[in-house]
Amino acid sequence: MRSHRGFTLIELLVVIALIAVLLGLLLPAVQQARAAAARVGCANNLKQIGLALHGYAAAQGRFPPGFIYTEPVVVPGGVTPKVWDRPPPIEFLRSYNPGWGWAAVLLPQVEQDPLSRRINYQLPIGESEPGLAATTLKVYTCPADTRAGVFDVADTYAFPVLSAATNSYAGNSGANGTEFFGVKPGSGVLFANSRVKVGEVTDGTSQTIAVGERAGILAQAPWAGAVTYGTVTTTPAAPVYVSVMLPAPAMPLARVGFKKLHDPWAEPDDFFSPHPGLVQFAFADGSVRPVRTGTDVPVLRALATRAGGETVGAEW
Repeated sequence: MRSHRGFTLIELLVVIALIAVLLGLLLPAVQQARAAAARVGCANNLKQIGLALHGYAAAQGRFPPGFIYTEPVVVPGGVTPKVWDRPPPIEFLRSYNPGWGWAAVLLPQVEQDPLSRRINYQLPIGESEPGLAATTLKVYTCPADTRAGVFDVADTYAFPVLSAATNSYAGNSGANGTEFFGVKPGSGVLFANSRVKVGEVTDGTSQTIAVGERAGILAQAPWAGAVTYGTVTTTPAAPVYVSVMLPAPAMPLARVGFKKLHDPWAEPDDFFSPHPGLVQFAFADGSVRPVRTGTDVPVLRALATRAGGETVGAEW
């Protein structure tokens, strides 16, 4: 008869302790690997967007509009429709129809031609085929954006206007201050009814931001564009100190104001990334590069303008 010696209690505790230590050492490495993979996936999305921008520019002779906007039609006799027959409404009540944004316009260039064919770009987003705007698109979803997905676009009273899928990226409307860009021409590449040609980016396409990260962890916005009467609001539990509500043009667009990237006072129309220490951008030359969160504001503002005449060094 042979006897088999098992583990003693002390030996078993030692083995468990060793396993716990090994797991503790392994977990950060796994998390870092996942974060790196998500960052690469996000960069690939932006690269596809950058190529799509140039594909569109090659075909149309210009970059796409930030979003499509039609002024209210004036009826015979010089009388505007009843809803407009009064002093100009505040930005939240303005009609931004049809509102389709740069991401919707670029659908054929990002291998989503069947979806594009279902869109009537002359009709408002809210009047489009039911469920169309709620289509989730991988190319517009950062893998690290934990608040990406389908959500309800709400009005100023928090009532749902439209169910839509998020976009983790926003077009660069330029370097703007506290005034809201609305439907005014911006100093960037994309804004309401923009028709910017590649040759008009005189600051250099490699030094001018076209599209950048604005993740749902800061503010959820639809890839479809600017939804009339809808708002874009700071996401609950966002890693910032302030909650802000902005009107529809902030859905497809962001800008560089007077704050650094990942500023704790960031607002829904700021660029913001789920990746620590950096925000990734597709530049007007189609390249994708990260910008450090510590980059000085004047440098960020210079990168945001297409023809500001600024000199940008390599400090970003």
